[in-house]
Amino acid sequence: MKIYKAVFDTKEQGTEYLLNIGVLVEQEGENVFAHTTAAVVYIGKVIDKDQTIDPENPVYYPGFAIDVMSSETLDFGSYAVYPGDMSAHSFYGYPKDAEVPPAEQ
Repeated sequence: MKIYKAVFDTKEQGTEYLLNIGVLVEQEGENVFAHTTAAVVYIGKVIDKDQTIDPENPVYYPGFAIDVMSSETLDFGSYAVYPGDMSAHSFYGYPKDAEVPPAEQ
């Protein structure tokens, strides 16, 4: 399994991208996992802990985060992020910082 982390402008943009690359498929008017998709986690807005002074008024990083676990090699292009040990969660059986590393340039 491969773990991907991505940030989109909006949840809707992220969902559309996941449909376009085959992570999700439309079935009877619903978006469901493709047979190669183990999980999709809509993280949402992520709090910037370094910028947040008042917990009642958090400062967020820009964008909407979505994590994917798939048996496929996927290309998230400029949407891909690599938070490492700053990840918001882990997938069962995988360490919190597990992810597909960035491609060597």
